[in-house]
Amino acid sequence: MKTGDDWVTSSNVKIACYSLIILNSICIILGIAYLSIPTYSILWDIFGFILLFTLFDSILLVYLQSTRIPKRSNTRSRLNLLSYIYLVLIILSMIGMLLGNLLISSIYSNKLVANLGAYLLIYLFYFGILIFGIFFVLLELREYNNENLWLHKPLFKGTYIKRSPRANKILKKALTIISRITFFFGILFAIVIVFGSFEVLTTFIAIIAAQFGVFFSIIFFANTILLLKLKQHKWSSKKYSRNVTIGFLVSGLLLVPVFSTNNTVNDIERNFSSAFGPNWQEKIPPNANQYFLETPFSLSNYFLGIPPKNSKIERNTLFYENEGIKLYFDAYMPLNNGEGLPGQNSTIIRIHGGSWTSGDKGMMNMMQMNKYFAAQGYIVYDIQYGLSSNPLFSLDPTTPSDKKGNFDIDDMMRHIGVFTNYLYNHSDEYGANIKSVFISGSSSGGQLAMAVALAISSGNYTHIFNKDLTIKGLIPFYPANGAMRFFGVSGRDEFKKPEKLIENDSPPCLIFQGTHDILNYFSIAENIRDTYNAKGNEKVAILWMPIGGHASDFYFPGYYNQIFLYYMERFLYLYH
Repeated sequence: MKTGDDWVTSSNVKIACYSLIILNSICIILGIAYLSIPTYSILWDIFGFILLFTLFDSILLVYLQSTRIPKRSNTRSRLNLLSYIYLVLIILSMIGMLLGNLLISSIYSNKLVANLGAYLLIYLFYFGILIFGIFFVLLELREYNNENLWLHKPLFKGTYIKRSPRANKILKKALTIISRITFFFGILFAIVIVFGSFEVLTTFIAIIAAQFGVFFSIIFFANTILLLKLKQHKWSSKKYSRNVTIGFLVSGLLLVPVFSTNNTVNDIERNFSSAFGPNWQEKIPPNANQYFLETPFSLSNYFLGIPPKNSKIERNTLFYENEGIKLYFDAYMPLNNGEGLPGQNSTIIRIHGGSWTSGDKGMMNMMQMNKYFAAQGYIVYDIQYGLSSNPLFSLDPTTPSDKKGNFDIDDMMRHIGVFTNYLYNHSDEYGANIKSVFISGSSSGGQLAMAVALAISSGNYTHIFNKDLTIKGLIPFYPANGAMRFFGVSGRDEFKKPEKLIENDSPPCLIFQGTHDILNYFSIAENIRDTYNAKGNEKVAILWMPIGGHASDFYFPGYYNQIFLYYMERFLYLYH
């Protein structure tokens, strides 16, 4: 098949090459500046979009190159090899930066040595792909400036590329299989982005497709070009064009969440202001604002991450040993006893999710968020509680076996109640202000957080919880109220559906909820809000995350989590 287009001329490709050298160089310079200057600047927002444009432009250059070079030439063979390497490196660099940021979020220590592997994944791939991009473009220009230069000369001085036909065939076959699989999943991801999840497999895809959409878009776009190159002279013109259209369309759909962030923030701002006052910004002084995110979302943070904040961490303190289980907590405390920090040693209790049958504190409970708020002056407790034994989760390697038993919701509430008594008795040791307590959790942890916070604030459950704790607010992430029936977990009705505990004077509530979360239908969040309002309590806001699936806060520097973090830290300050 012939794919040459009139507009794909040598002069146009040369212009693209020179512009890419400039763009890659700018991204390298800005990347160094971003790492050297750890304060926010609007330049970082611009930088993120320059990087995104550069990556897509680089992939397009490979596509243009493949349309110009004659089918049979030494030049084509050498440039093809480089272009395959370049596309694969772009894909690997996206995976590397994503994994690096996830690793940083799951490591207790803030020390460079402990996080070195994660940082290397991020920065080696980031700078590596930009440097290789410049190298690739320079070789492109060398070819365009002298069409016959490589016909009788090696690619590198003293080195010739020799590949056996059999090895070449096996390599291409393997690349084709991987590329086809990736192409299929890219289409599936795009379908989930548009229509939402509709069963177990797509529910998992919904968790990752939206919040990792930028990475997946670049990966899928590079993979599309890779597949087109592999099949360029084997597909008919119609089939080739169809795959080009699908590839470009899917890559665009995967970018919908990031490009909708401005509308997301505007909607959230309205909800937040409606619940907590139109002039809420005036209640936060500049000396507190300096510790908060200065913008709801920065694309440069998405790629290069948000470094973990420094805090003191005390791990694995035992607070309960009975019924065949041992329960521990981790405490995250500010440096210098929190002096001058906006949190003023208010307490945050964090409850992990996991369908009441699995999960754990630490890396399973957004550890980086615990550090983040400790650095703002809060005393953060990441706690365990007894889990229900469910054979479906018996082989879960992330859940300690000594946490499981024949426990229902009432038992879990009782275990958390034991922690509240421990907190009261030992608050001075941690400098925790128990007259200013917030409770937060995700999914099943969000349900428990609501039940605990509302039960304590009601004053009707002093036989379970310590009466001297004052709940100032609750922050459930996609709370799974009532969903424990699907896992065979029982308990008191008002604990299973804590919205029944809502009263006129219940503490303010901030809810994180994705619109594509099939595991926790958004009607749960709406029911919480409507119940608050029916009781005459308007201090509740749902922060809707369009296209967001379950656990769409999992990627700490992701657009969903950045936006929620921006409003959560301000919510905490307003009511602490």
